[in-house]
Amino acid sequence: MDRFLSLLFLGGLLSLCQSRTKEESTFCTSCDEFVGKTCRRNSGVCQPRYPDFACQTKEVYVQHYTGEYVYLYSTLSCPRRCVEYMRITKQEKSVFICCHKSYCNSLSTEESPLQE
Repeated sequence: MDRFLSLLFLGGLLSLCQSRTKEESTFCTSCDEFVGKTCRRNSGVCQPRYPDFACQTKEVYVQHYTGEYVYLYSTLSCPRRCVEYMRITKQEKSVFICCHKSYCNSLSTEESPLQE
């Protein structure tokens, strides 16, 4: 009898967990080259993966002859590991941003670096 109750409890717990994950499914925008409010290459949707379950935006800037960085394009994706950081080389700066809500990596016209 104890074994039956424990199996029943585990089954109920498992179904509760599965229904919760179905409700909280997160989706992200996927695009290899996003400029302004348009995806220029490989537009799509992806689902964040284990272990971070995050959407990522990579903003790419090139260095102008005055030394200032000018926005070039963004890449939107669902990496396995998402870490926020900034990488600066001689001619380019890349900013990696992570978020955890559905379509949070979609760049709207208000948030676009081109509007600055």
